[in-house]
Amino acid sequence: MEMAKDAKENKGLTIYPRDLSVTWGNDARYWKWFWLLFESDDYKVIEIPRLLNVCWLEISGSISMMSLRIGLKYEVAFVIMMKSPEGWENSPVTLRLDLPDGKPRVRDIDLSTVPTDTWVTIPVDVFTATTTKGRVGFSMKEITRLLWKRGLIIKCVVQVL
Repeated sequence: MEMAKDAKENKGLTIYPRDLSVTWGNDARYWKWFWLLFESDDYKVIEIPRLLNVCWLEISGSISMMSLRIGLKYEVAFVIMMKSPEGWENSPVTLRLDLPDGKPRVRDIDLSTVPTDTWVTIPVDVFTATTTKGRVGFSMKEITRLLWKRGLIIKCVVQVL
């Protein structure tokens, strides 16, 4: 998994979309990948996905606890943009954070209320690193209503110190 320091957007780690698990992410019927200049210290060009049409949204990833400092507080957040959103009404997306202690943190968010055509940071949750063992898992899912959705762009997942 590639992680980078990104001083302009956060003071933590950045996880790029190709390092995430995106259900049907490599199927051109459902997702279109394109290049974006990521304005960081090194102005890296990254590949990001735009949701064309899915009824089963599932994006997940993880971070090794060894890359974190014990005792520090972290926030995991998705950086997204909504373009011509359809199918998000009455379909809350579930954000989940899985810590090594086995206790998941889960909350729902309504993406139909997110402003369009602008990058928005969607927090998953905050935690304090208490161990160097295991991984922190995170996800964004909407698999219960099976409504067709479109217009979501994933820029990255950030872990802010």
